[in-house]
Amino acid sequence: MTHTQLQSLVPKQAQVIPLVTPEERTRYEKQIQLPQNSHLEATSETNFRFDVLGTNRSLWNKSAARVFADLTIRQLGLPNNIDMFQAIVKAFQTYLSTIIRRYKTSLKSADEQELVRSRVSKYGRKYQVSKPIFYFIQLFHRRRYISYAFPPLQKHATMLEQMGIDGMSSDESGDEEDQHEYKILAPQWRATEVAAWLRMFDTIHNILRTTGNSKTAQGAFPHRRIFTANKSKSKKFVSGLPHNTYNQDWVNKEQCSQYVLHPTPIPYDFNHDPNIIQ
Repeated sequence: MTHTQLQSLVPKQAQVIPLVTPEERTRYEKQIQLPQNSHLEATSETNFRFDVLGTNRSLWNKSAARVFADLTIRQLGLPNNIDMFQAIVKAFQTYLSTIIRRYKTSLKSADEQELVRSRVSKYGRKYQVSKPIFYFIQLFHRRRYISYAFPPLQKHATMLEQMGIDGMSSDESGDEEDQHEYKILAPQWRATEVAAWLRMFDTIHNILRTTGNSKTAQGAFPHRRIFTANKSKSKKFVSGLPHNTYNQDWVNKEQCSQYVLHPTPIPYDFNHDPNIIQ
């Protein structure tokens, strides 16, 4: 039951990708020590994440176990009592220890790392159309991780968090025989300058992977992404962002009023330090 329920939240092949940064884990461990934060959870049902870089009983993962238990009891209609809750928590922690071992094993040799990368890549391709959320999650968390791990990008971490998964571009395969090459489909609602801003996160990630800085850049090598003028057909958008995040042509076409978008009046500076990669 545990592994099936967990896969509904985090696909199995994505479970070996670090989804929590060391900075996030440290911040939560400090926050939970405060009396007013005694019931603060590290993760949520809508953005469920566990930490494969820690132990199965770390403060973050204990929180993940509680969130998982609450959700499982509610979704499966199980008896809502302390015995059932504790049983699910224990089962989750046991299964999580297996996931953590699998992640550590994947880092032991180049052959094992390549095996993990190929499996994750295969999963992403298989669900490219039917489950594109897998790619959004992978792309968002890779950028999110690098925004915290690479000091010159840390000032942009909050903005990236606000954009979230729905603020990322989707991909479509450009050649059935070359599954490592994809065309980028940017969200219709997003301003053009945002794409260039996001590409820097990918550039830094690739540079650090090339130089072998594995502590800074985690995860598989991203596939080649071709920039095009094509837009995603998705109607989803993220509200409450600075007004210059939105494509004004799209705003006018869709007749999105401020009561729908709730844009903030202060524009965001989407510029990076010109010396960031020197």
